[in-house]
Amino acid sequence: MRKLFAMLAIMSITLFVSCGKESGPEGVAKSFIESTTKGDFDEAKKYCDETTGQMIGMAGGMMTPEQKAEAKKKDVKVEIISSDVKEDKAVVKYKVIAEGEDSAEKTMDLKKVDGDWKVTMNKEGKK
Repeated sequence: MRKLFAMLAIMSITLFVSCGKESGPEGVAKSFIESTTKGDFDEAKKYCDETTGQMIGMAGGMMTPEQKAEAKKKDVKVEIISSDVKEDKAVVKYKVIAEGEDSAEKTMDLKKVDGDWKVTMNKEGKK
């Protein structure tokens, strides 16, 4: 009985930690970047506001199945450098490390939509 309780406790903690990971602006930004770099635009749209989701959907539609398959093979890591949160807006500074090469530091804008952090981009595609 104690083993069962211990297993349930560990599973609950794991679930709590993994769910909480994507709730803050840093977690949402990281999940969004990982999804887009892997070519999984349907997943990426979950982390966007409506307008950005439409842009991401169009971008995903332009990739060939071969390009998406190639993107999924890449070893990509996202390093969150910092975040600046002011009420319902946040700016996350990050770097993408793909196949051993660091990218330049970039920023991503997020805003709260119905209590959830969402990536938001302007029409020029600024991240």
